[in-house]
Amino acid sequence: MVFACADSRVCPSVTLGLQPGEAFTIRNIAAMVPPYDKTRYAGIGSAIEYAVCALKVEVLVVIGHSKCGGIRALNSLKDGDPDTFHFVEDWVRIGNPAKKKVQTECASLSFDDQCYALEKEAVNTSLENLKTYPFVKEGLEKGTLKLVGGHYDFVKAKFDTWEPKKDLDPIERLKDGFENFKVTIYDKKPELFEPLKAGQTPRYMVFACADSRVCPSVTLRLEPGEAFTIRNIAAMVPGYDKNRYAGIGSAIEYAVCALKVEVLVVIGHSKCGGIRALLSLKDGAPDTFHFVEDWVRIGYPAKKQVQTKYASLPFDDQCTELEKEAVNVSLENLKTYPFVKEGLANGTLKLVGGHYDFVNGVFSTW
Repeated sequence: MVFACADSRVCPSVTLGLQPGEAFTIRNIAAMVPPYDKTRYAGIGSAIEYAVCALKVEVLVVIGHSKCGGIRALNSLKDGDPDTFHFVEDWVRIGNPAKKKVQTECASLSFDDQCYALEKEAVNTSLENLKTYPFVKEGLEKGTLKLVGGHYDFVKAKFDTWEPKKDLDPIERLKDGFENFKVTIYDKKPELFEPLKAGQTPRYMVFACADSRVCPSVTLRLEPGEAFTIRNIAAMVPGYDKNRYAGIGSAIEYAVCALKVEVLVVIGHSKCGGIRALLSLKDGAPDTFHFVEDWVRIGYPAKKQVQTKYASLPFDDQCTELEKEAVNVSLENLKTYPFVKEGLANGTLKLVGGHYDFVNGVFSTW
């Protein structure tokens, strides 16, 4: 399971050569992993829970990167100053313990050098936060789980990893993937990577599922710098809610207001476990997981529509319909964000729905 930044320049499927089916992937602002909190962080919690408890992943990897805008925002925050954004400041404050450590230990360094140190230290904070999830803690104690930290410096084409365990097999896999990426792509395309060192100007913001089989950088051949990407369970986009969904909200706000993306794309996919979980939920039944059921209920309006319109279809066929209808619910939810609504009204933003059927090799858009 990989946690990576939404930054368009750093998709781990590209930089580490991760193949479809190999890595269940979450991407958000600055690759932050918040501590266990059922109320505020259902998006992250549901993904970790599903990966650990259902998919039985073996390694949890958190990867920071050079020139990270989220880390610079965190390092720039002044105590007591009012927030400029709806979500961004609140989200990056997850890294406050790392910020305090860096500002104490690296006080003599320049701002840029402090940011570089903070990119790595924030990874350590996220690794510690992962231990607050009871199912992660249990896996670590039993030896069925490992934690790995990573940092991708795309300015110097360097990838560092670290983890507390002696078994380095997971690390060697990541290192090998990066070395292949560096030789076959990074070193051969200076015209692509040189401009990215100064900043990113992605055209797209893509919402995709964390499912290891459907990374949009692979399936759509999105180049580094082309798509600011969020990945979570079932590619859900919740409605505007500053208290519960700062992770999603901060990413949308940064993409629209700071990066000036032109297109917001939500992509569902075939055989989606999150969608099957949603369709399987029984009204009034107790939740089995800490987070998963609460998260997938974001798609409840789609479920009601599918169960009404396609009541005669078998469960699997209803799931296929729900994979697409849940995308429409997410597109409608995007309109509840004031900066998205404004962009749509001004004609500076477009909404696109997509569905990737990897069983039949078909990609549909609307």
